[in-house]
Amino acid sequence: MTASAAHAEDVPSNAELFRMLKAQQQTISELRAELKEAKQERRTVTPREATAPAAKPAGRDAARETVAVAPPAQAYAMYNKGPAVVPARTGGAYVGVFGGGGSRGGTDVSQLGTVFFVEAVGGPLAVDATGRTSSGGVGFGGAHLGYEWSYGTYLRPALEIEGFYLAGNQPRATLVTPTDRFAEHSFDTTFPTRTTVLLANMVVGFNTPYQGITPYIGGGIGAANVSINGATSTQTDPAEPGINHFNARPDSSAWTFAAQAKAGARFALGNSGAYLFGEYRYLYVGDVKQVFGSTVNPAHAATSPWTASFGGTSHHLAAGGIGFGF
Repeated sequence: MTASAAHAEDVPSNAELFRMLKAQQQTISELRAELKEAKQERRTVTPREATAPAAKPAGRDAARETVAVAPPAQAYAMYNKGPAVVPARTGGAYVGVFGGGGSRGGTDVSQLGTVFFVEAVGGPLAVDATGRTSSGGVGFGGAHLGYEWSYGTYLRPALEIEGFYLAGNQPRATLVTPTDRFAEHSFDTTFPTRTTVLLANMVVGFNTPYQGITPYIGGGIGAANVSINGATSTQTDPAEPGINHFNARPDSSAWTFAAQAKAGARFALGNSGAYLFGEYRYLYVGDVKQVFGSTVNPAHAATSPWTASFGGTSHHLAAGGIGFGF
């Protein structure tokens, strides 16, 4: 009986159980309220827009974002949906050899001198015969040495010096001098010409999206040595067959101004530093005076030395060559 009574006293009554259940429900409600309040505070500090991952841009916007972090040359090409500009080489010294051919234009020419006739036939006769030389083909070859820089993304300026040798068919001219002493006074002349040209050039190359191809333009000024060897001047009216009026000294040379403009392209041969190139050139050789010897012949009156004056000469040339960059 005593044990049973003690056990009965340990069992809570229904009223006590109800109070305990109500207290637990109140505790759960308080916990829910605190959790809700904590969530609201967290939303206030970090909005959903900030915590959510940003939407990935698409289309043109995605391209702009990629372009923004790309190097300038690649960015331009990516934005325009083209290949990146690739320099053929990083600059430095270079050397090249070249050769080619083209045409030489005709030019005005005059032959001046004095024929010392005796007084019985009218005395000294001044000769000022004028005409125009024929045009013709030429060939040339030479070399250049230069240094190239890289300027920005696209430009490759360079300075170079070059020399080349130019030769071709001999210019020919019929020269006529006005005179009251003859119905006509004319000469058939030939001037076998060789020209050595020395120039200082400024050249600008352009980087392109095409690997190893570099177009360029350039121009230069300098000097040309115009050499004539074996010139002839034969009087055709009145005829004097077999007499070269320049026979005492048929050779002459003189320096004059020269200038050129050119455009072409280089084609790299792998990563070896070697390249091929092709170009067009316009070459101008300035006015020049050549002095030849007098006429020395027993069948001809003595003369003064002869001066031949040539106007400027234009050349249109095509060249190809090989070069190497260091």
